[in-house]
Amino acid sequence: MSITYEKNEVNFTSVIYEDEVVSFRDFLQEKAGEAVSFNFNECEDIHLAILQLIMAYKKNYECSYIFGDTKKLFQTVLEGFVTSENHCS
Repeated sequence: MSITYEKNEVNFTSVIYEDEVVSFRDFLQEKAGEAVSFNFNECEDIHLAILQLIMAYKKNYECSYIFGDTKKLFQTVLEGFVTSENHCS
């Protein structure tokens, strides 16, 4: 699996495909209301459905991001997401 879970931290490695959406959604539903950390340090690419779940979680609950040294497109999207608006800036 390219997504692993440790308490309230989610670690993304390699490429995250859409087949991990349901298990990721279930994890976020279990953690609803808790602060969650998303670690993208070893992530190469990520499916849009996973990004949508992360942005929905951030809209409602506290979360933080850990990114690697090389800036990826998904990092730009997540950093540009403003929770008080319905779009990315």
